[in-house]
Amino acid sequence: MKIKLMLGGLVALVMAMVGGSVALAETSREAIAERLAPVGSVCLEGQDCGTAAASEAQAQSGAQSGGGEVDGATLYSNIGCAACHDSGVAGAPTLGDTQAWASRLDQGTEALYQSVFNGKGAMPPRGGSSASDEEIEVVVDYMVAEAE
Repeated sequence: MKIKLMLGGLVALVMAMVGGSVALAETSREAIAERLAPVGSVCLEGQDCGTAAASEAQAQSGAQSGGGEVDGATLYSNIGCAACHDSGVAGAPTLGDTQAWASRLDQGTEALYQSVFNGKGAMPPRGGSSASDEEIEVVVDYMVAEAE
């Protein structure tokens, strides 16, 4: 009788261990998948890359504020300029850094507009956005004003 009881306990122990290891394996798989999840993505020229969503959000914010023009600071954040110009990624001059902007300001704002329209260095045309010419000019004017 004691042997049956011991065998029953042993079987129960093995079952608990197997069940626990399966749950642990599932948790580990989930944790590994979470750790290995991509933190970003690459956007190639010609792909939407989320700019449509940003443009839609911008249009909605304009509609919510009475349909008036959106200011340069708002556009700077909404169309993605801040992503590089806040931190200086890939050599982008940071917003408000007078020294970094000095040589660019000497060229005049029309040259700055063209740099954004056509792209320059690591910056793709239009900064990778779908902003209109007018919106880009508003953002450039805002950035120039911050650098002066």
